[in-house]
Amino acid sequence: MASKKISKITISDVARVAGVSVTTVSRVLNGEKYVREDKKKAVDEASLRLGYQPNVYARSLAGDRSYLVGLLFDEAPSGEYLSGMQRGAMRRCKDAGLHLVVEHFDKSASLEEIESFLTKLRLSGAILTPPACDSKILLAALDKKGVPTARISPSAEYPGMPSVKINDYDSAKQVMEHLISLGHKDIGFIVGDPEHADSRHRLKAFRDTMSVANLTVKEKWIQTGGYLFDSGLSAAKKILEQSHQPTAIFASNDDMAAAVIVMADRLNIDVPAMLSVVGFDDIPLASALSPALTTIRQPVEEMAKIAASLLIDMRDGKNIDTKTPIVLNVDFIHRDSTAPVPKG
Repeated sequence: MASKKISKITISDVARVAGVSVTTVSRVLNGEKYVREDKKKAVDEASLRLGYQPNVYARSLAGDRSYLVGLLFDEAPSGEYLSGMQRGAMRRCKDAGLHLVVEHFDKSASLEEIESFLTKLRLSGAILTPPACDSKILLAALDKKGVPTARISPSAEYPGMPSVKINDYDSAKQVMEHLISLGHKDIGFIVGDPEHADSRHRLKAFRDTMSVANLTVKEKWIQTGGYLFDSGLSAAKKILEQSHQPTAIFASNDDMAAAVIVMADRLNIDVPAMLSVVGFDDIPLASALSPALTTIRQPVEEMAKIAASLLIDMRDGKNIDTKTPIVLNVDFIHRDSTAPVPKG
């Protein structure tokens, strides 16, 4: 027997069940003002009863107002970081009746190519992750197009674009003070992607805290990674295969810190008895490692959620502070990968 084809629920079906016109359904779905509450309730109940899901792409193409918010990234620090951003932004956008699209931004593109890219997307708003949030050419294109834009962890403010961030410098300083309190004097550091402002802030905190404690920074113990596990392996190998090794390594994110632990195991260096390791972000892997990773818990999802709220408010014409960044707190998570400096 041939299976019965299930017809797709349309806006006309919703109008029929709700007892209103198609125009009224469209106005309710588009969030327009001055729709009577009884009609709005009837449309909402009919949509729920029928399981109707409006096509946000079709809505964007059919009217003057777009329902798409773009989460634009260039080189995300890690897959988990980008996933966290996506979860936070998606939940807020969904609550506002918007659809989130995740798009890769090509930093080598020309202004004309970027403008063409934005024209095709017809974005209602954009959320920029680092380092795309600092791309002058992308910012200029979004500004020219009049696309409401919120930035996550930028290095500097941009007129008319609000931002949300953590204090990377103070957070990294907290990590360093923890290691120094355990008696560590020989400390290595793995830098993240130099294009990221947070990488530069964390490196500066490392150097400044060592200086304040009158400790010598050994340049050969500072290696650059790229926020990815493989880059952390390479950096850790360069540090740990030297004749004189540090007693602690601070990696700029958890993926690279995990790589340090793996490389230490390959070289028969016990963590934390011989080497303390600290990361940054507190991704799920951090608590699954053996030993579990001491790290900084960064509120990635919350930052993305706030960024989405900011641009939604801008889209709706609300006045918001675009000059002062919203700075969120972090949590220091002390686990088993750090211990007092080895004796002898």
